[in-house]
Amino acid sequence: MRSEQLGNLIVFHRKKAGLTQVGLAELAGVSRSVVQDLEAGKGRTVWEHVESILVVLNLELQPVGPLVEEWKRSWEVSQ
Repeated sequence: MRSEQLGNLIVFHRKKAGLTQVGLAELAGVSRSVVQDLEAGKGRTVWEHVESILVVLNLELQPVGPLVEEWKRSWEVSQ
């Protein structure tokens, strides 16, 4: 997923949840500028902030690719 796609996904879900950028930022415990940058597709934030926003919006990123199933199996074994 490209940063522009993630930004668009966040905007869509934020609006469907009836949240402003400020409201989402407050619920996620991040600054409004973090939400603004993510929505604009700017990759200048840390993963913890992205994760907090996804939790508030009840979203989960899923890996996709030709080696994902092999990775999942190796991850499960290592846990």
